[in-house]
Amino acid sequence: MTGDPLLALARYIEAGWHLVDQARALLAAAQRELPAGRIRELHAGPAARVETLIARGRAEGAFRTDLPIAWMVNVLHTVMHSAAEEIRAGRLTPDHAAGHITATVLAAFTPPGKPVPKTGAGV
Repeated sequence: MTGDPLLALARYIEAGWHLVDQARALLAAAQRELPAGRIRELHAGPAARVETLIARGRAEGAFRTDLPIAWMVNVLHTVMHSAAEEIRAGRLTPDHAAGHITATVLAAFTPPGKPVPKTGAGV
């Protein structure tokens, strides 16, 4: 994930969200059937990419530094999975999910005291 950290994060969410959306039923079944450790193993590759992006974003001042990187990765993936649950419950549509996820995660990742970047074109 290269370029501006905020844009790279938005691209990751857009691409990752589509994967989560397409595999919602499989994800729900996996969460029911697989132990938590195995699910963490399956998320290891994407988590490593996000860890690298967050570390770079922190070094460039785009992301907060007062929370552990592992926590921030977990927040991102939890919000993505929660969006799938909201769609399943009929409270969110798939076409709005990526925007909601991006807005939520940017708010969570923005350093305290800095304005949260606006989402949409450019972010």
